[in-house]
Amino acid sequence: MSEITQAIKARQTQILQLQSDIKTLQSAASVLGGKTTATAPPKTKAKRKRRKKATKAKAAPPKATQKRKRATWSAADKAAISKRMKAYWAKRRKEKAKAKG
Repeated sequence: MSEITQAIKARQTQILQLQSDIKTLQSAASVLGGKTTATAPPKTKAKRKRRKKATKAKAAPPKATQKRKRATWSAADKAAISKRMKAYWAKRRKEKAKAKG
């Protein structure tokens, strides 16, 4: 597994643990205070997508003249970026090799 995948899994387990802790604390607070907490559960991606589609249908169609023009990079810009990125990844490979052994 890559480092990124491992980091994602670690964060997901942390999120699950925190959500569990929140539920426990909310139930304890309601028992102690006699009140329920008014926190809404987080919305799922499906709900967000549905809402976006619904709002797009209501909105007026965009004008054709409002299109954005993407910035173009010159050959020199591309070469400079390429050089920087190659150096960056080489440095990361060295650090990773150094950390392993």
